[in-house]
Amino acid sequence: MARAVCTVLAAVLAAAQAAAVQPLVELSTEPLGASCVPHPDLLRGAAAVASTPSGMAVFQAGARPGSWSGVFTRSAVSVDASGAPQISAPLWDAAALLDALPEPDRSRRIYTSRLEQGRRVTIAFEWGALSAAQRTALNRPPPPARPVSDRKGEKRLDWLRGDRSEEGRLFRRRASILGDAVNGIPAYAGPPSAAGNGDGYRAFYDSMQARTAAVYLGANDGMLHAFDAVSGAELFAYVPEALFPLLNRLPDRNYVHGAYVDGPASVAEARLDGNWRTVLVSAMGAGAQGVFALDVTNPSAFPQIGGALWEFTDRDDAAMGNVASLPQIARLRLRSGANAYRYFALVSSGVNSQASDGNADPANASALFLLALDKPAGEAWRLNRNYYRLQAPGGEPGRANALSAPALVLDGDGAVLYAYAGDLQGNLWRFSFTGSEPWRDAAEGPVFVARDARRVRQPITMQPRVANAPGGGYLILFGTGKLLEAADRDPARYGQQSFYAVLDDSVNGRGGTRADWPLGRGDLAQRELEGAPDAAVLALRGRSFTYGGAGGAHGWYVDFNGAGRGERSVGGAALADGQIFFNTVLTGASACASIASRSYALDVLSGLAPDSAGVPLSGEAAGTLVADYLPGPAAVIVTEAAQAVRQAGGRMLVSKRIAAVNAGAREAGALPSARAKAVVAAGRLGWRELANWRELYQAAQGRTPQRRDGEQP
Repeated sequence: MARAVCTVLAAVLAAAQAAAVQPLVELSTEPLGASCVPHPDLLRGAAAVASTPSGMAVFQAGARPGSWSGVFTRSAVSVDASGAPQISAPLWDAAALLDALPEPDRSRRIYTSRLEQGRRVTIAFEWGALSAAQRTALNRPPPPARPVSDRKGEKRLDWLRGDRSEEGRLFRRRASILGDAVNGIPAYAGPPSAAGNGDGYRAFYDSMQARTAAVYLGANDGMLHAFDAVSGAELFAYVPEALFPLLNRLPDRNYVHGAYVDGPASVAEARLDGNWRTVLVSAMGAGAQGVFALDVTNPSAFPQIGGALWEFTDRDDAAMGNVASLPQIARLRLRSGANAYRYFALVSSGVNSQASDGNADPANASALFLLALDKPAGEAWRLNRNYYRLQAPGGEPGRANALSAPALVLDGDGAVLYAYAGDLQGNLWRFSFTGSEPWRDAAEGPVFVARDARRVRQPITMQPRVANAPGGGYLILFGTGKLLEAADRDPARYGQQSFYAVLDDSVNGRGGTRADWPLGRGDLAQRELEGAPDAAVLALRGRSFTYGGAGGAHGWYVDFNGAGRGERSVGGAALADGQIFFNTVLTGASACASIASRSYALDVLSGLAPDSAGVPLSGEAAGTLVADYLPGPAAVIVTEAAQAVRQAGGRMLVSKRIAAVNAGAREAGALPSARAKAVVAAGRLGWRELANWRELYQAAQGRTPQRRDGEQP
């Protein structure tokens, strides 16, 4: 009898686990920064701040929801007398420049790619160059019509290229031929980085100093656009082949907004087959499940120089989902000796790989993909040969999960040592590349599990940042929260979110072990924000602590005090001179409330806010309130030139003022932002040498180190 009962219980448990299929994440294809329907006429998206030969610039995309057309502008950045960043009126709008072309459908340089005998080739996005399958996809009317050819494919292609002769008749009207950018983040690429190294890099660097600076943007017109960063003229556009099944929907008069190239892109230098190239890797968000890579070494001569390298989708590996996080381009060490390195795109597997689309992964495993950038064009994707899938251990069944973009720790030769990534279930994972390929045991952890005071898991969607910790090891800094689907704006689903700095002391000579993993908030020093949720600034308090050892802490954390208004940290953070800058979003007490944000600048080591002299102290102001939605990652600029002070021992301390540049979704120009004075030792020093920098700075000023508000030594 007992055996029969056990058999029944086992069957019930097995059935329950089978039924605990992870739910789909309903990625929003519309701007979540808009308060309610109807949308505003213009809603700006994420901005990129870049240093250009003519000065600091802000590149910002946006959407006109009335027609689902786009804008893409460049503005100049300056600093006013008070030290606040300012953003000029737009110097150009790429949408207006495209619309001014006399025959855009004929003059634009638009490309796609197709497979010819297993080899990916770049082709013109023109009817005569398309494959039979690509023509078939364009000839089909969009759902709910039957998928039978209506022979309008060539006209659809002309409309996509910019022809407006059929607008209002066969096809819908557009305010601009540039599509909207909801989740696309501009990526600027000027001359190659001076920090590169390796055989032949100096010659490559010198030869590319005069190349055209470009800024890249994925948009929901089905294209990745390359624009001249100076003039705003379109250099070229690329239509991923993976999106062809969706392109017939774009011209439809009953168009319902959808996602296409709706994800961020990375641009970096990589050595492919012995030659240095500049490579772009782009996610597609809710468009298609996967990523694509382009050689953009010379954007003015694309694709004669460069072209499509590859596309990687769920057809190549069912574990690939919708990627909304930033791909990383990195160098990995394969072995010692000759040909020891290889360049990869490091891509999180994304969400919804279990979707019933013909290439489903029922397990929806959270994984980090390593995609070889030098995969030969004629070689099929092969696991553990030209790509690797590093799977994180399973999370809680029945809960959606996905990895964030990883933060990379590099060795002295520029090769990746470790990658840290969070997931939707609040786990912080470490991937180790200290071994050799295929890195089967690379996934380690979790290092930490983010839970609030009631032990509710907190999702991690932002890319962490990593700093050297005092005494060795690394500090991994990240915020929690999620803003991916419309349900995330439901106040009934709000929860307490936080920002964390977690010490990994098992690496870099500190002597810790993984035996205490996973860490939790009880292992960290608490910081507290005080003030009304709508206060202009908040007070941040906390006691001193030591890192590690008996009675020490493994980092710090702070709970946001706007939980009732949905405060969360979802955009990327920026590390600058010992400060961590990040923004939070407050989605409001109702689904139709106006969205606001807060702009923070905290000391990396202490988790406190700096005073006017740059010294982090308990009780200082933090969290500048901004009456607008700040989409995208934080960006930081220097607002006051560096000043050097020689301390008693002879070492120079350098002080400068830095500030976040905040470009909002609704308001033009610069918005209020966090500012800080940074004091760092001159020269190339690590955090280990700066652990007591407060005392060094005050000693240099002839002051006795001070504490306030009950702060303990």
